[in-house]
Amino acid sequence: MKIAWNEITYQPKKFVLIEILIALLMFMVVFLSGLTNGLGRSVSAQIDSFGPLNYILSKDSEKNIPFSSITPEDTEEIERIDGIAYSGLFIQRATIAQTEGSSTLDITYFAIENNGQEILNPKTGGTGARISDLKENEVILDSSFQDEGIQLGDEVIDKASKQKLTVIAFAQDAKYGYSEIGFVNSETYTGMRQKADPNFQWRAQTLVTPNSVTSSDLTGDLVVADREQIIDNIPGYKAQNLTLRMITWVLLIASSAILGVFFYILTLQKLKQFGVLKAIGMPMSRITYIQLSQLTIVSLIGVAIGLGLAALVNPLLPPTVPAFITPQDNIAISASFILTSLLCGALSLLKIKKVDPIEVIGGNGE
Repeated sequence: MKIAWNEITYQPKKFVLIEILIALLMFMVVFLSGLTNGLGRSVSAQIDSFGPLNYILSKDSEKNIPFSSITPEDTEEIERIDGIAYSGLFIQRATIAQTEGSSTLDITYFAIENNGQEILNPKTGGTGARISDLKENEVILDSSFQDEGIQLGDEVIDKASKQKLTVIAFAQDAKYGYSEIGFVNSETYTGMRQKADPNFQWRAQTLVTPNSVTSSDLTGDLVVADREQIIDNIPGYKAQNLTLRMITWVLLIASSAILGVFFYILTLQKLKQFGVLKAIGMPMSRITYIQLSQLTIVSLIGVAIGLGLAALVNPLLPPTVPAFITPQDNIAISASFILTSLLCGALSLLKIKKVDPIEVIGGNGE
């Protein structure tokens, strides 16, 4: 390790260029991973935030909440399960405006009923507002609506029904299907819908429960899905997430391979030194240790700089860029980058192993 470090400090200019390259490649990988997470959260953040709940849906919905419909008979069946607690949820896309003449803003209503046991609640920060606190014609909005100038106590207008809704709180990361969420109770939502359709009757799309429910507890018309299954069946989520993660890992492997090529070139430039080391009796195991130690040191420094750069840039991004960098992903990416770099860099050891000290020292080994 000491020999490896001494060479780096003896020829800093050569290794500075490599460090810059590693740092930039690492920054790109971490940043792309953050964008992947951010785009995924813009689809699924609220379902994830609700926690590990079970969702009871109609069988023909294919575990997609907006395609489901729970009948009164279904609800009666669920109520017969011993000790079960549940809340009803209805999801509907809509538009709102601050005034009659102002521009419209996309919103997804999460209309909730029977939430006395606080099964479904957004993260509202300091206000501590809950769904059970909502009165008729009140709404809890995603915090991003504050960027549009909406404040606590303001009224927004539902464009379809012309109903005015009073904002009582803002929620963090309240997003579903690339849209910001507005939480209302079932009475408010029913009132809005009945203005356009007087015959509308409340019917939840899914019943959400913290209790364990199995298919044997349900009739053939109902299915149960956990949080991960609900998220995977949000339209577009799975394909988008898989594609972006594949791109991230391809970039990671390519970056590591580039580092391996650089070390191979450096190895070719040092064949005479390795020939001398072999000539004086240094075993191949010792040379291998020096090479891999040097590669590890260079990788660790570059990875640390790249992570630091990503951490500095992330807070400076505009709110419209959905980057979300997590420590878990950083650890996984860093470990994978270093391991792959070692594997690619180890190819240079094959060249060193073939070195004939007499030929190399004589100038004919390249």
